[in-house]
Amino acid sequence: MSVQEGIIEIKDRLRLSMNGVASKSMRDAGIGYKLNFGVGLPELKQIASEKGKDPELALALWKEDIRECRILAALIYPEDQFMPDMADLWVEQIQFPDLADVCCMYLFCRMPGASEACFRWIASENSMARYCGFLTLAHLLRGGREMGPRYVQELKDQAQAAINGPDLMCAQAAGTALGFLEQND
Repeated sequence: MSVQEGIIEIKDRLRLSMNGVASKSMRDAGIGYKLNFGVGLPELKQIASEKGKDPELALALWKEDIRECRILAALIYPEDQFMPDMADLWVEQIQFPDLADVCCMYLFCRMPGASEACFRWIASENSMARYCGFLTLAHLLRGGREMGPRYVQELKDQAQAAINGPDLMCAQAAGTALGFLEQND
């Protein structure tokens, strides 16, 4: 099956699983994707498991700029092949926290070089990049990843700045990362 045929099949399945109430609820909450079928994560994970890991399909899905396609892209991209430079591009294109949450949990924290990317993101001026950085660090720490003293201090400094800053989303993600850091001590 070609990549284009795979996308058509996925979009057909998304239309069949469409949840207009969930889609409207997200729009009303300010989550205004170009297109949002309102399909939940359990159904998307099922589709991803059926498709398997496929970097070409994942890239094509990401380019669709549809909520569910981008979530599927994060779920089917092989983690060991996803590199920080690609993650940097994706982070720049993430607009809403639901997509950031999936990317951080299922892809970013599992890619080679995840820690270095996270520290680059938390030092960024971009709010979503900082959110992704703190959230990915939280997942790394939750998974038992250890950090050297220099990185621990950097995380503490950046997290404290975020917690004291105006961005509630970053503050919450920073607090979560600090919580897992304390659990690892």
